[in-house]
Amino acid sequence: MHLHRRHLIPLTLLGALACGGRTAPSPGAPPEPAREAAPVFVPLPDASTLAIVRMANNVELAYARIAARRATAATVKSLVRREQASHTTLNTSVEKLAARTGITPRDDEVSDLLRDQSMPRRDTLRALSGRRFDSAYVALEVRSHRELLVAIDSVFLRSVRNARLESYLTDSLRPAVSAHLAQAERLQSTLAPRQ
Repeated sequence: MHLHRRHLIPLTLLGALACGGRTAPSPGAPPEPAREAAPVFVPLPDASTLAIVRMANNVELAYARIAARRATAATVKSLVRREQASHTTLNTSVEKLAARTGITPRDDEVSDLLRDQSMPRRDTLRALSGRRFDSAYVALEVRSHRELLVAIDSVFLRSVRNARLESYLTDSLRPAVSAHLAQAERLQSTLAPRQ
């Protein structure tokens, strides 16, 4: 998942902020060359956050449907079952949350991009079989869950206005995604394709 540029502070800027920013130039030092201004963080509306989370769950479910038919290793099949059950539950929670809060998920360019990026990834998965499929699926799960965790921490939680949505993000979504990532990372090293 790559969130639209206007919703993220670039990671290099986050690193600079973590280090206290730039230091002042020393006296007599030549001026630094002009740099392009970093994109400014623009908070997401709660309706967009819900739509993106719903789309992320749907994308994971689409990958899992393919994997349910193609996975060969028992450990990967176990991951697939967990993904299917967990993301189905998470999506049900999104719908219940939307009804309780009156926040209608509103798709935007970010949720559309997430959907569009998943299509070639699904095509790639469909073209593989056996151990190569298992390895590619697990690598995709590692990548997508890492990206979702970054989005939760760097964008969603910084933007959220509704307390119930914040609770869902911190108490339900983030722990589930973190657990999925940990399971996928454990599997990844055991499934490197043989040459």
